[in-house]
Amino acid sequence: MNYLAINIRGTRSAEKPLWISKLVKENRISFLCMQETQVSNVDEITIGRFWGKPDMECETVDSRGRSGGLVSVWDPGVFTKQDVIKHDSFLLVGGVIAGSRERINVVNVYAPCDVIRRRTLWNELKELKDNNTSGLWIMIGDFNEVRSEEERMMSRFDSQSALIFNRFIGELGLVEYQMGGYKYTYMSEDGKNLSKIDRTLVCDAFMEKWPEARFEALGRHLSDHCPIALCCAKVDFGPIPFRFYNSWLEDEGIDEVVKKNTVGQESENNNMKKLANILKKLKIDLKEWRKKVKTREEKEIKETEIEVESIEKIAEERILTTQEKERRVKGRWKIKITRGKDYKILNKKQS
Repeated sequence: MNYLAINIRGTRSAEKPLWISKLVKENRISFLCMQETQVSNVDEITIGRFWGKPDMECETVDSRGRSGGLVSVWDPGVFTKQDVIKHDSFLLVGGVIAGSRERINVVNVYAPCDVIRRRTLWNELKELKDNNTSGLWIMIGDFNEVRSEEERMMSRFDSQSALIFNRFIGELGLVEYQMGGYKYTYMSEDGKNLSKIDRTLVCDAFMEKWPEARFEALGRHLSDHCPIALCCAKVDFGPIPFRFYNSWLEDEGIDEVVKKNTVGQESENNNMKKLANILKKLKIDLKEWRKKVKTREEKEIKETEIEVESIEKIAEERILTTQEKERRVKGRWKIKITRGKDYKILNKKQS
């Protein structure tokens, strides 16, 4: 089973559902944990847009006003829920993976910013695990805490809080996979302050069962937090369906494709047969044209994402220059606009 967690910083953005649902598909995610939804009574339609697949089950914890809020979503064909425990700062869903009788406890965590409340949470999570001893454990999400000074850059390090956090991890018998991708998971809007506060903690038995699992911090294109993915199964990709969308009429080259297939055609005695032949060939040429356009668009947005990621990784080593900050802001804006356009297409597809 593959897991994805993200501090989404609000679910009301038009672009974020497509971004997350794309990550769910690309990484074959079976269990999605979102923190800081910033809403109460989030409906299943909204959750479904982030999930992007027809089959789903979910549990939620309401926010406190505009703060907090948790959503856990899973594939019922892969994971069968047995019980749920809800708390302002965590959401535990216990169950079994398909083909296995072994219980697994998935805890979606969003730790408070307040130091005292955060330390109280560590005690509550310890009590939770002590009172539910059966099965494997995975705690994943935004812990709002670091384990060492090296996990912060240009932000205040509290050695006492780190000591207490490490003691909590040790007392629960939890361990971490080595994280790939980024060194830090959080970056402030100006690219100055960085921290590794999003993480995945698992019990020894979990690590022994999936020793080669891949843990990675992915690009934080539409949030100030990286999505973090723990993949215990290999990734593959399905076929891409063909549909025609009105937005394509704005793309360069479509006029030539249509003219090529409609102007100067030989007359047919049967007008319906003539139209059928035109549409048949037009469909083939549109597929080829759209493939080229999509390749170009994906290349451009991928180059932008790579540039933004490169700048953010530079920010993990030194303070960014004014030019680098401007390029990052412009790049993130371009990604937001492009993903927003894709989201409108997705909405038309689903309606």
